[in-house]
Amino acid sequence: MKPLSMNNNILIMIPAYNEENTIEEVVRRVSELYPDFDILVINDGSEDETEKRAKKAGAMVITLPFHAGGTVAILTGYLMALEHGYDYLVKIDGDGQHRPKDVERVLQPVIMGRADICVGSRYLANINEMEEDSIIKIGGRAFSSALISTLTKRKITDTTSGLRAWNRKALRILTNAYLNERRLPDDSVLWLVETIIANEKKLKIKEVSIEVLPRKYGKSKSYSFSKMVKYPIRLIKLLMEVMSK
Repeated sequence: MKPLSMNNNILIMIPAYNEENTIEEVVRRVSELYPDFDILVINDGSEDETEKRAKKAGAMVITLPFHAGGTVAILTGYLMALEHGYDYLVKIDGDGQHRPKDVERVLQPVIMGRADICVGSRYLANINEMEEDSIIKIGGRAFSSALISTLTKRKITDTTSGLRAWNRKALRILTNAYLNERRLPDDSVLWLVETIIANEKKLKIKEVSIEVLPRKYGKSKSYSFSKMVKYPIRLIKLLMEVMSK
């Protein structure tokens, strides 16, 4: 892979909620690999030492006054990147499941101008054969990927991946859409909505293969039992919204 140019302003955002067990290691590993990138942890109202440990590792930290959810935390990252003049933004999870070395994989197409948004896909290649998620979650992802691929007429293999990169153009268009054109989407369908918006706005989307590691501590906060139960309903509502336009 061709080395990334370090002449660009690049921000890595790490949304985190109660990730005291992993956030320090994640920040340190990212900063070791990419010493020229700025790292921003968006502490989503954590009730543990997430903020303290992120700062200890050297990250900038924004702490939301209460637990607002993933959509608000991520939108905060978009706004910070735009406000402070960054050319590119990357999101990596704070739970240690994303490999920091894959940051370069999602950044490369965006920096090279081949994409406005690049998504790290777990399913583009057979590198996640031993996936630990439940059959319900795996089936839900497969269904949502098929649905979004049909709606956008693009082959999308992973609609729920949180390892992503954006250029400034994409951030500006997406932020305007979220703040001025529609309601903020629920966390569980954020990436699906974003894919639809990007398609409507003619943004270039590309996927690259990544590997997701097993979660060491706790359970996923994005897919609780209650969210999984409501997920099909939200998918149907999203489908009806798209078809009504």
